[in-house]
Amino acid sequence: MAWDDALFERFAEATVRMARGQLPGYGHPHVILPYPPKEELTCIEAVRNLPARLRQEGLRAAVVPIAPYVAKATERYARRRLTEGEDYKRLEQDMADVQNGVIGRTVEVCAPDLVAKAADDTVLVLCRLGALYPFGHVSALLERLFSAGVRSTLAVVYPGTADGTALSFLGRLDPTGAYRGHIVT
Repeated sequence: MAWDDALFERFAEATVRMARGQLPGYGHPHVILPYPPKEELTCIEAVRNLPARLRQEGLRAAVVPIAPYVAKATERYARRRLTEGEDYKRLEQDMADVQNGVIGRTVEVCAPDLVAKAADDTVLVLCRLGALYPFGHVSALLERLFSAGVRSTLAVVYPGTADGTALSFLGRLDPTGAYRGHIVT
């Protein structure tokens, strides 16, 4: 599967409609674009141009790469000394814990920034989500952000595949249907 400009255009149009309240978000104002992970650089370039496209529609937009927040959230793990197999096992369990692991800590780090950026109904374009692998699902991140008060429209570029409403993160994790929002296919 290669990069699809027409699909990205439908994503931009769906983001505009979601921000204007013209598209049902199934409880969450999220628009999700699955794209082939090998097309990451093409996606980054397209995402860089998205705020200008949204401004033409009278909307404010901010691109928010998630990878730096994941790095900050996992910083303490880099300093942890692991000497035995049990240490590795505890570390793996800690990082994968949905509430307090990488997803939970990433939300703690980024939610205040996202709430501040979205204070004026700015559309937040979330990208660089691959850093979450293998610690959790993007659906868990989105759900936790919503619970933390991030209520503006989120335009999410998702490195993975879609089969209807089931998404597979990086094509590696089991598909999950836990996405509450509009998936552009």
